[in-house]
Amino acid sequence: MKKFLDNIEKYIIYVVLTVLVTLMFGQVVARYVFGLAWGWMEQLTRLLFVYVTFAGMSYACRKSEHLRVSFLAEFLPGKYSRTILFLIGDILMVVVSAYLCYRIFNMMLLCYQQKQVFSGATFIPVWVMYLAGVLGMGGMAIRTLQFGIIPALRSFSGSTEESYGDKELSAKGTGE
Repeated sequence: MKKFLDNIEKYIIYVVLTVLVTLMFGQVVARYVFGLAWGWMEQLTRLLFVYVTFAGMSYACRKSEHLRVSFLAEFLPGKYSRTILFLIGDILMVVVSAYLCYRIFNMMLLCYQQKQVFSGATFIPVWVMYLAGVLGMGGMAIRTLQFGIIPALRSFSGSTEESYGDKELSAKGTGE
């Protein structure tokens, strides 16, 4: 179960992309072979793309492959200066992500209360789209805490050999 939860974003991306490609292929075949066009299919594929995007944002934070400007960190003296700078950035990321999660959640509740549906796919409630934002931004906040802030704080206690910033920059795919 722990392995599943540690990789939940990856599994969501795999499943949703598979469904997305299958639906798009089906739409192309239906349109060009049989002359059928399903309006709801386009809306559904857009919705799935939103889910892939937000799951990818959370997954990038989990893998520490999100974009980060580290130019200033290259010139700072001291053993922990890079770690402190990245820690400040991660704290800001958690605050912004948590705030956006809260705001998107409120929007989702409003859409739910008003029983809004998509015009092209009336069987899909609009709040389902906002759920992707809540999960994505909440996931970013949690993963940044889990894989950014906590390791940085542990590096100050001397429990790791290299500081957080050095470890992250030496990792494959730092996103720089």
